[in-house]
Amino acid sequence: MPESMQNKIVVLTGAASGIGAEVARQIAAAGGLPVILDVDAARGEPLAKELGGRFIRCNVANREEWMSAVQSLVDAGEIPDYAHLNAGIMSQRADEPFMAIEDLPVENYRRILGVNLDGVVFGLQALLPHMRSRGGAICVTASLVGLVPLPIDPMYSTTKHALVGLVRSVAAGNEDPKLRINAICPGGVDTPIVPSALRAEGMAMMSTTSLAGEVVDLLVQGANGEVRVRLGEDAPAFGVQVPQFG
Repeated sequence: MPESMQNKIVVLTGAASGIGAEVARQIAAAGGLPVILDVDAARGEPLAKELGGRFIRCNVANREEWMSAVQSLVDAGEIPDYAHLNAGIMSQRADEPFMAIEDLPVENYRRILGVNLDGVVFGLQALLPHMRSRGGAICVTASLVGLVPLPIDPMYSTTKHALVGLVRSVAAGNEDPKLRINAICPGGVDTPIVPSALRAEGMAMMSTTSLAGEVVDLLVQGANGEVRVRLGEDAPAFGVQVPQFG
């Protein structure tokens, strides 16, 4: 585990389970302090206690809750060194069938935009003013389907495409060379949000442990504006090269 994570404060969203929980475990194993932000206190609180970290209940789709969560850390003298903005959902629950875009209820549409996109925008707004002078990194969980289509859930793909554009644009305008902003774009990962239909088709999925290692590496040494793709368990990660304006 990287020595540079020793005694570092790391904010992680959607970390009560899945990818975020495994990243929190690896952060703690490397000597860092994981701060878990999630709405699932039933799983988040015990995990934070197990890892010697902190749990803050936070609906990432709510800007005021984001601001309050970060301010509570600042007031305690625990300004984050790193952040993993990972919370994400699909348009429907994993056990529900595919729904065409024209049939998607407005509430589902608003919810996925709120968690997947607002949750990152509000996180950047809350964290950046405090992290700019401190340095470190913010890694956003996007997805392979932020680069290619996902017919089974167009809105999930839409939000992930938006995150890739957001990360690259914010990173390009980042005026502090000490702070890096990047993204991870995994292929299938074995988490509870994977639709049953994709599992039934035999979609290859990597473990959360494998992907978490990539996230920790991006936090510690990933480049500003880097968009890293990891397609599978044994597949090497690679960066996406996209031309810049100007």
